[in-house]
Amino acid sequence: MKQTMLLGAALLLPLTLSAHPHKGSAPQGEVLTVAVATGSGKHTYKNVPWWGMAESRGVGSTNGGVAIDKTGKIYFSTDTVKGILIYDEKGKQIGQMGPGNIHDLFIREEAGQEYIWASHTAGKRLVKMTLKGKEVFQIPNEKTAEVKGGWGGVTAADIAPDGSIFVALGYGSNFIHKFDGEGKWIKTFAGRGKGVGQCNTAHGMAVDHRFDPPRILVADRENGRLTHWDLNGEWIGVAATGLRRPTDLAFRGDAVAVTELAGGVKILDKKGEVIALLGENPNPGQRGKNGVALNQAQPGHFTAPHGLAYDPSGNLYVQDWNRFGRITKLVKVNTSEQ
Repeated sequence: MKQTMLLGAALLLPLTLSAHPHKGSAPQGEVLTVAVATGSGKHTYKNVPWWGMAESRGVGSTNGGVAIDKTGKIYFSTDTVKGILIYDEKGKQIGQMGPGNIHDLFIREEAGQEYIWASHTAGKRLVKMTLKGKEVFQIPNEKTAEVKGGWGGVTAADIAPDGSIFVALGYGSNFIHKFDGEGKWIKTFAGRGKGVGQCNTAHGMAVDHRFDPPRILVADRENGRLTHWDLNGEWIGVAATGLRRPTDLAFRGDAVAVTELAGGVKILDKKGEVIALLGENPNPGQRGKNGVALNQAQPGHFTAPHGLAYDPSGNLYVQDWNRFGRITKLVKVNTSEQ
């Protein structure tokens, strides 16, 4: 039978795969030690208990993004002196690199070499690094003129097919600036507000290659919507509404996964309609909260999802905004396993 959108309350709660389904509070020591299913149809996933973390111990304050290189290594930014933590697919930490307080990050390949581009909020800059953490470029630089609204509050960035670079100041002016590949300013658009052509916390941003020509997709957090702009910074329109503080974006095929700080992870189709909901927390008192202890979070439920990325197999890696540091791997469930 064809799976449909998650409309009923019963469908918002993960289906337990463990032999010990939780009813009410989980027994001490059992929290996050079971795998549960979440989502629906071809967007069904199950969590990997304590992936990347020792039981009941976090990785240090998380308030950033996730990226994956072509060898399958996973990079999680943290707000700690350890900077960006590097993991293998099994959840073993295999390294660390770069500064702390990176809000968002993505990886791009140039001439056969991969680089991390990081929105360094604390440093008021976008910085490009090798995968070992060597800094090789940043904006602003000596070729960058003053920009309207200043550099406070860098939240997100991405690179268009022609090499132009877009940087969002969602924690500051809410302007989005376009630069050439050397960091020379080209254009400023958006700005704070609730109306057409405005943003109220331009928190996440990515080039949307689902369209031809590609577009800019912005997670307009406090307006609860996604918005589309063309590559010249001209407003196209609202791509999705009714979201609960959207923060980050990850694409797979015609779908986009969106972290909601006050909800779960929603998967939307190309029309902006919800086709699956992952990790919805049934406890409203934990949604969007930074201080939820790891032994209080239920299996397969997010508390304040902030950043995410797909790997080539369609698995999702998510980090919560959490002062203890909470990261999650969701493994895609094949249709034959459902």
